[in-house]
Amino acid sequence: MTRSSVRRQATRVVAAGVLGLAAAGAPVPTAAAAAPSSTTLLLSTQQSDYGQVVTATAAVTAADGPAQGDVVFAVDGVAFKANLGASGTAGLVLPRAVTGAHEVQATFLPQDPLRQDGSASTPLNWQVVPVRTRLQIDVTGKRLRGQLAVHVRATGDYGTTPSGRVRVVVRKSGRTVRVARGALENGVVVAPIGLREGRSRAGRYRVEVTYRGDGDHAAATRVERFRIRGRR
Repeated sequence: MTRSSVRRQATRVVAAGVLGLAAAGAPVPTAAAAAPSSTTLLLSTQQSDYGQVVTATAAVTAADGPAQGDVVFAVDGVAFKANLGASGTAGLVLPRAVTGAHEVQATFLPQDPLRQDGSASTPLNWQVVPVRTRLQIDVTGKRLRGQLAVHVRATGDYGTTPSGRVRVVVRKSGRTVRVARGALENGVVVAPIGLREGRSRAGRYRVEVTYRGDGDHAAATRVERFRIRGRR
């Protein structure tokens, strides 16, 4: 038997009893109303970097004692169910969201709707901003007549993987000797960037890598300097 059919049968029994009492001239009892509840939502932070862990906590109170049931957290309308603990709280680590504004709300679903009313929190705004990008440069062949090559890797502060393009500028003794561009694949420029003139020569080198950023990762620049000495 479903909950709705049980409720309908109980209503019929109560109604019959009430009619019997009224016919006998006895006072008719008033049906007890479900106890009201209140749900409050708190986020560990309302502005976070992309990939940063954010926790939502809902606290539920009821007029007749401890609240019993579940809490449904909604992030931009997508629902995630969590059990309500004995302390009257429920928590959820929010799913990773892209940069921009997001709405988070918590709704209490009582175990027994006849005893406790459900309730919903005030929606909170969760703002996600681009995360800082860290560039790593590895230059190989830093020796006289070596095959100089620049390897680039990019990561977000919270372990995320940037995408997009990078620009590499190599200067020797103040003169630009190489300008190249490459695309990040899984956070890495797959093909190392070498010198067009072939083997490296003696001098002071400056390698500048610029990442343009993507929708979730901020732009970044990193510079590495080194010197290749001639034969003595």
